Amino acid sequence: MKYEVTITNIGDFSLQLLKLRESMILFDRDVPYEYLDMVVAHTKDEVSGLIEVGGTVLIADHEYTITAIGSDALNTLKEHGHCTLLFNGKDTVEQPGQIAMSGKGIPRVMVGDTICFV
Repeated sequence: MKYEVTITNIGDFSLQLLKLRESMILFDRDVPYEYLDMVVAHTKDEVSGLIEVGGTVLIADHEYTITAIGSDALNTLKEHGHCTLLFNGKDTVEQPGQIAMSGKGIPRVMVGDTICFV
């Protein structure tokens, strides 16, 4: 595993983002309070390998393939466990902190589920 975390909190607004925008904002458990309602918070981990286009992300019981990575996404993932996952399968991202992925559907996440970059 290059990065593996466990979901500790799911903000109410984060579920709306997931359904309406097909996106999930991740942040480690040190998320600033004012953002807590918008993010999926998780335990801390260190990135221990190269995360790149073509790599696999496992979220709960869903598997995704990385199709694009924003210019700042890996830096913020390393520093704060922060990035925005997009479930749109596009080969480009609009914002530097985004990671686009392809796969079947949008995951149903619960506290205790894992997110793994393999």
